Amino acid sequence: MPRDPDDPHFSGGGRTTAELVRSARESTDENARWDAIRVLHFRGSAAEYAAAEALARDRDPACRQLAADILGQLGWDERTFLDESVDVLIHLLRDPDQAVVAAAAMALGHRKHPRAIPRLLELVGHSGADVRRGVVNGLSCHDDLGAIRGLITLSRDSDRDVRDWATFGLASLTDADSPELRDALYARATDDDPEVRGEALIGLALRRDGRAMGFLRAELGRPLAGDWPFEAAEHLAEPSLYPLLERAWDTLSMDDQARLGDSFRAALAACRRGPEE
Repeated sequence: MPRDPDDPHFSGGGRTTAELVRSARESTDENARWDAIRVLHFRGSAAEYAAAEALARDRDPACRQLAADILGQLGWDERTFLDESVDVLIHLLRDPDQAVVAAAAMALGHRKHPRAIPRLLELVGHSGADVRRGVVNGLSCHDDLGAIRGLITLSRDSDRDVRDWATFGLASLTDADSPELRDALYARATDDDPEVRGEALIGLALRRDGRAMGFLRAELGRPLAGDWPFEAAEHLAEPSLYPLLERAWDTLSMDDQARLGDSFRAALAACRRGPEE
């Protein structure tokens, strides 16, 4: 979305940068806090960067966390002050406050700068699950071998959300492919959590891994918790899946059919056509 300073949705009610920062600092309502931060993101000028950079040096960890939240998406798609923001965020990865480190790692995921990867990798084994979740975000969308190996490690994490997002990052947020990556997805395809299994299955299907078919047949025989098996079937586009898809569809409630209908129809159409050469 282009940054139009006259867009009424992002005018911030005419508030100055200082007023928006104060609102984000003082708000006890998380939605209101992020409303103010989003306006700062949208403006993305030198004034917003300077305010965030000052917050990053504040003695109050809540201010340093706010700095990370602002710098992560400053300028939105124009990514203003990218290098300067990444410098500050990498520095915040060494902050003594765990919430600040988690916010900085998450923000670096939005900035997607390879320079952050080595420091993020140092945090893969951090004791805080919130930090590890931030590291997953920071490492995702990179094809760098180190980032991929970090995500592979995190895909085995004891925390369900860390494991889920790392699996998603390996499966769908990179074009990288290797035996090590596929084996990590294979391991998660039998996870206790249906979403983790689904993300792994999609990753295997995208890579046309022969093991995906067996996992997909098993998933289509279970009560469906989401549309992941349908998405995997669309990628595989195997005609033999057609009757399995129809049987799975017939087990769904009307509400689930309404929710998953688009994904089901796309899978059915792909399997009817068959795999493309």
